Amino acid sequence: MTTTPRTARHLLRDREASLILGAVLVSGFGSSATALVAGVNGASLYAVVDAGLGRAPSWAGVLYAVQGAGSVATGLAAGTLMRRLGERGFAAGGCALFGLGVAARALPGDAPVPAGSLLIGAGLPCVLIAALTAVQRETPADRLGVTAGRVHTLLYAPNAVALVAGAGLVAVTDHRVLLAVTGTAALGCAVVPARGRGVRSGEAEEVPRR
Repeated sequence: MTTTPRTARHLLRDREASLILGAVLVSGFGSSATALVAGVNGASLYAVVDAGLGRAPSWAGVLYAVQGAGSVATGLAAGTLMRRLGERGFAAGGCALFGLGVAARALPGDAPVPAGSLLIGAGLPCVLIAALTAVQRETPADRLGVTAGRVHTLLYAPNAVALVAGAGLVAVTDHRVLLAVTGTAALGCAVVPARGRGVRSGEAEEVPRR
């Protein structure tokens, strides 16, 4: 995020802007790291289907469908979960589910891989919803467009880079080792939002607008 000296001084003086910066740095860093890991996981999917399960490439469609079901379930429950856990708790839980799901794909057998896909689908939306909700709530209307654009870049650019890197890693690394390391890294990402104090949705009214 590019910051001019004038804007930097404004961030130090303005409590509202500091809240924005804090929300983006804490939730956004965890989200970006998770997106980076997600790219590596996505690049390894066909290795899981082929070498891991011994299935035809079309089996990837089944795994994507299961992953989508997990995402739909999270979307339906997101509002309630964020009110109870706070945004950072919600994001941390999503990182943890995602990490467990990625690690499950490294296990042999037909049951762990679809179960892992379900956890991945349930976990990833938590991270994105938490980060973007924090930005929308904390950012004044006159700064929302620019801030949202930069945060979207922060969230999605690492995924594109990791897809390319992951494709290369799959070619030279056993996919089970790669997924085990990737899953562990995703679990580590959960620590970043979890260490901060969660902001519950009901507190949004306390933030002044200009």
